[in-house]
Amino acid sequence: MTVVVRRACRSPRAARALRDAVRADTPDFVVLRADGASLTVRLTAPSASSARATLDDLLACLGAAERATGRPV
Repeated sequence: MTVVVRRACRSPRAARALRDAVRADTPDFVVLRADGASLTVRLTAPSASSARATLDDLLACLGAAERATGRPV
């Protein structure tokens, strides 16, 4: 199963900052790309439940990164 999620950010710099904030903890089957002012997450998982668990964790980490900046990215 492959899932692609795109997140609009306020600027290309903000998209890169989010990508960099979570990159170190991202498993090999997840690809993060900063495309202009968007962050694209692409993951390939063996099952829907695995994809959901990975996305839950990743979205929580992205939310924490946003909160750490003190303003929406």
